[in-house]
Amino acid sequence: MQLLKKIVPLTLSAGMVLSVPALVPQAVPASLSAQAMAASKGVSWSFSKDLDGWKYGGKWAYKGKPAVAWSKDFGGTIRLDLDYSQTADQSWSEVKLEYGKAAEKPVSLAGCNVLTYDLYFYPKAMTAGSFKTKVYAKDTAGKEVINAAPDIDLSKAKDAGNGMKVVTVQVQFQPVKNAVNYLMFSIVGSNTDYKGAMYVGKVSAHYVKLPDGYVSKKAKASRQQQVPLSELQIPAQVKLVDGRASERTAQVYAYLQGIADSKYLLYGHQNELHKKVSTLPGRSDTYDMVGDDAAVIGVDGLALTGDELDLTDAEKAAGVTYAQKLAGIIIPAGQRGAIITMSCHMPNFDVVSKKPKVNGQYDYSTYSPNVTSGDVVRRILPGGDLNPIFNGYLDKVADFAGRLQAANVPIVFRPFHENNGSWFWWGAAFCTSSEYKNLFRYTVEYLRDQKGLHNLIYAYSPNGPFASTADYASRYPGDGFVDIAGFDIYHRDPVKGDDWMQGFDDTMKVVQQFAEEHHKLAAVTETGILVGNKGGALARTGNQRPDWFNEALHTIAPHKMAYFMTWSNFSEDNFDQPYLVTPKRGHEMVNQFIQFYNQPESVFAGQISDVSKLKVAAEPAMARDGYLTAPDAMTRILTPVTMKAKLTGPVSKVQFLLRRKDGTTAAAIPASPGKGGLAEALLPEDSLSLLGATVGSVALEVDGQVTDQVPVLYNMPAPAPNPAVVDTFEHYYGDNGLLKGAYSTNCGSGCSIDPSLSTTHSEGETGLRYHYKLTKGGYAGIIKSLKGVDWSLYQGVQFWITPDGKGQKLICQLNSGGEDFEVDLTKVASGTAPQLVTIPFSQFKGKNGGRLDTAAIQHFALYCNAVGDAPVDSSFYFDDIRAVK
Repeated sequence: MQLLKKIVPLTLSAGMVLSVPALVPQAVPASLSAQAMAASKGVSWSFSKDLDGWKYGGKWAYKGKPAVAWSKDFGGTIRLDLDYSQTADQSWSEVKLEYGKAAEKPVSLAGCNVLTYDLYFYPKAMTAGSFKTKVYAKDTAGKEVINAAPDIDLSKAKDAGNGMKVVTVQVQFQPVKNAVNYLMFSIVGSNTDYKGAMYVGKVSAHYVKLPDGYVSKKAKASRQQQVPLSELQIPAQVKLVDGRASERTAQVYAYLQGIADSKYLLYGHQNELHKKVSTLPGRSDTYDMVGDDAAVIGVDGLALTGDELDLTDAEKAAGVTYAQKLAGIIIPAGQRGAIITMSCHMPNFDVVSKKPKVNGQYDYSTYSPNVTSGDVVRRILPGGDLNPIFNGYLDKVADFAGRLQAANVPIVFRPFHENNGSWFWWGAAFCTSSEYKNLFRYTVEYLRDQKGLHNLIYAYSPNGPFASTADYASRYPGDGFVDIAGFDIYHRDPVKGDDWMQGFDDTMKVVQQFAEEHHKLAAVTETGILVGNKGGALARTGNQRPDWFNEALHTIAPHKMAYFMTWSNFSEDNFDQPYLVTPKRGHEMVNQFIQFYNQPESVFAGQISDVSKLKVAAEPAMARDGYLTAPDAMTRILTPVTMKAKLTGPVSKVQFLLRRKDGTTAAAIPASPGKGGLAEALLPEDSLSLLGATVGSVALEVDGQVTDQVPVLYNMPAPAPNPAVVDTFEHYYGDNGLLKGAYSTNCGSGCSIDPSLSTTHSEGETGLRYHYKLTKGGYAGIIKSLKGVDWSLYQGVQFWITPDGKGQKLICQLNSGGEDFEVDLTKVASGTAPQLVTIPFSQFKGKNGGRLDTAAIQHFALYCNAVGDAPVDSSFYFDDIRAVK
């Protein structure tokens, strides 16, 4: 999931970073009766004479020290003199107010579930951004009892006189049982430049009866039997990336293959055992509902850096590491038979390089995979300046995986997922196809060959949908580096009658075909529901497809997919799976989920048979293999260059093939395998001259088989650099493959985008045909990386367009600082006449309320969103896209 939240169905693998999500109505614990809470008088504070025990309580990501004092204004208030302009680039800049008397005399909040206060502010003191508030409290035992942080809706503010407005802020939380000796609330600036005074008055904590939206649990989980191994067609031999994989690893892979070829389907859930909404004693939200855990249990590298896992003070004092704690949680599940899978939302290593070390170690904490600047992929590959930092992170992964290996627990390892999107630094807009492939390959070789890990099954999972197997394979690292052909896809804002499941089905057909052609296992590595514009997951109430899990089961099960996995349950406002709040009540989809569990096709952890009984032999997926490390994809070869390759296995003959555009070979340059499996040869001047000016490729041939190939441009000089130009479409030499190599695409299920060169243009000889297909609720877009170009001397973006008059929603998007900024051009797109469009930077609005940093533009994108129910197949035409003064 920092991301294309309004357009792209991003997984919560991007949105999960919010540690303090907006709050929704909470359930009432059974131990607190409604009558008891209604009888609670609560607590209120009067500021008629002084601060009544409140004081400045600290800050976070706020520069300077705010002034906090008593004021007689508005009948007595707390005055805060604030300046958020210095942290306008921060989505969370916090100033705290603490009730100081609580430390000396605990304050009783028994039964309270709401804290309210009046906030007075000057609307003219800000030009951008918004505000949140946070309420936090601990009881006398040091236990956190309140942690809530909703948005403040300033649109509900009323005039308060003297240019000020006032809004009543209400923060809801789980009813408190005990007295607290720490209580604070804060004003949180979110990408705002507010500078001036604010006043806080009428603070109170009390009980309000609120509808909780939960339903009674009526369905009953039926006892499910283990799936007999005799019902599965389990191969006796498997080909794996790691030919020396442990016996248990081979057994697990063979079992998954047997499941994929059967009527059964494993259910998976991310962070199953260490993230939970329910406070019931079960070890997972899944267990609370059905008495069993998910069959596939996901973890993420974020847990290894403390971003998704906490250590107690006692654990810290004892020297417990995150890897050690996570392994302690996961190993028992793996030994019970659950399949373990691990993704990695790796931090931006350029960001890491600029942080001070902690105890001499690189600091990989805080969420930054959505920071797409820094040319990270190129720099973390061997020879790059960030390679040691990247290796240090992989060492953390190896520490965790090694602990599982010692306990004989395999892991499905899924790095660099959703790589064909543009929301992570390893996305298609920020590295070439060969850079991505080599990053994946290097990671495999580092963990397998240097760290000695032989319990990993390697999964590749771009973001769906896919129009063809060639589309799916555009960044595929190769059969020697992938065991599972997976994909991620989410159902955005489901409504009754939409055709998303059909698009889902079509995508699975493509992936299944690819997996069969490449002799790989297939899986739906991430899926689920995304509701709303904030990248959220399941809706708290009002879900339009309450039986979604059963729908998904019956759509996936006919395909040869081993499992499907939904994302994490972080909180009551950020969850991907139903849950219980009491033994008899839960989320509105809980009964349907239990029915999903009861289906004969669905398999949970307790239904997995003991795979140790299987006799399975493993062999390398590729006996001999090789891949190119130079030249890079889309390199312009104008002078003799050294071609390089990395080889594996017993290789006797290696040569580099220089190919023309039509695929014919112009020259074959022999090379000899060197030390460490490296091979290289010089591309000579005479061969380069023989090729002429053409789009072609360099291929690697190992013992008569082409094992890798990268597209290159022979004798084609690059146009003169112009930082203002996004594209004139004149330097692709009429080659659509070259054009598509410069752009990444992103589409909704059942939708597609096919950019191509066109004679419909404004200047020169060539323009862009933006051919899109949309289904109900869908979207399609193209993205071009600008790699942090400095447009600070320019005032806006300009381009020529011939719209299609189809009435669809056209969005122009810029990205800076990991945030997307958009302008709605639907009115422009509603006509058919060619026109020149100029968009001032001031019109671009940030999805997170931030400010566009024109000195570092990361990408330019054009998206088309569906309007109406009817499918649309049409084209826009664009040309001469540039920044203008």
